[in-house]
Amino acid sequence: MDDIRATLKRMRDAVKLYEATQQNSQEDTTQQHPYTEQDELMKTSLESCKTQFGANFSKNSSPMIYYPQDGDVTISGEVPELNNAKFQFRYREPSGNGVFLWVNNLIITDDTISKLSKMLGVYKNWKQELSTSEDIKPMDMRNKEL
Repeated sequence: MDDIRATLKRMRDAVKLYEATQQNSQEDTTQQHPYTEQDELMKTSLESCKTQFGANFSKNSSPMIYYPQDGDVTISGEVPELNNAKFQFRYREPSGNGVFLWVNNLIITDDTISKLSKMLGVYKNWKQELSTSEDIKPMDMRNKEL
């Protein structure tokens, strides 16, 4: 019973974070800087998500964003095969677990669990890549003082 309560609390916290992220992105776009198609880091990150778990980024004009105030990076998209679940990877999530998923009416099957496992694996690889990269800022921000 405690596991269920803890899971529900994490889900409520994730919804609050998502709502806050949406509100903040609508209020102040000067605190975020989108990557562009010329950014190799974005190209490889999005391709990995597409290949490994079927991510779709066509509804998001800026799927990968850099936040200069704290050096955070996010990737946002959806997974059509998971009932169009919206997801977000967050590099500097304070808990260290920066994979968020918002979905309605998803049937849990072996295929679903496999896809979620792949999503987590891609996130861990992405986070490791960012951690070891010399400069994670978008190309047009590199070598500039913030």
